[in-house]
Amino acid sequence: MRIIRLAVGLYAFYEVIKTPDFLLGSMAFILIAMAIFNVGCGAQGCGIPAPRKNHTSTEDDEVTYEEVK
Repeated sequence: MRIIRLAVGLYAFYEVIKTPDFLLGSMAFILIAMAIFNVGCGAQGCGIPAPRKNHTSTEDDEVTYEEVK
């Protein structure tokens, strides 16, 4: 992913040199900085955190059923 960001950033920077554009220049700067410093996915990385289980069930838990007529 870093290589793709760097390639797109360098291409955008090349286009900024050809035709000066502030918005494209800022996008190129951001993409190149993200590739160099390896940021962009957040503090936990690009993966989705696993859900936490608050209650662990054991075999001792007894379920009571009520018969409905």
